[in-house]
Amino acid sequence: MSRNFLLYLEIAITTTMSFVLSCTPLQLFNSALDLSLGFIPIAILSIRRGILPAFCAGTLWGILSILIGKAYFLTTTQVLIEYPIAFAFGSLLGLFSLKIKTKPCPIFWIVLASFVGSVARWSWHFIAGVIFWGSYAPKGWNPYTYSFIMNGTSCFINAIMLSIILIIFVKKSKFILMSVDNF
Repeated sequence: MSRNFLLYLEIAITTTMSFVLSCTPLQLFNSALDLSLGFIPIAILSIRRGILPAFCAGTLWGILSILIGKAYFLTTTQVLIEYPIAFAFGSLLGLFSLKIKTKPCPIFWIVLASFVGSVARWSWHFIAGVIFWGSYAPKGWNPYTYSFIMNGTSCFINAIMLSIILIIFVKKSKFILMSVDNF
């Protein structure tokens, strides 16, 4: 099999896994805060293959979420920002891929990567929150504050979850994070 075919196959599998995991409802404190389990495969692909393949998978995951009807739709621009664009930007945690794969104890780099990817993704949700969801803020709340608290909390919780899961992968089965080029 060609390397390109394997890469495309890995992108398709990652997209599918992200979508299926995102269908698992894990809302925290009975609110809009939820754990984004679909972010886990994107993070793994980003470490394995780099930013561009994970960016493609994130974009496809967002488009699939829209097509299947899982997206919260206010306007077309809002949906594009919160799904394909935001999901794709989570792939920026791949900036630390080489450090995670080559350092003997990459825990610092995993945590840093998880926070960078989460902030990159939830920054788009923050923007959409201010522009499109601000009118849903509790009475007397500034849309910026409301979006920052809601999206910042989700970002932080998801970064912690992602850090823990990636650390477990590195400790138990580091080969999952290695691309086929490393074998």
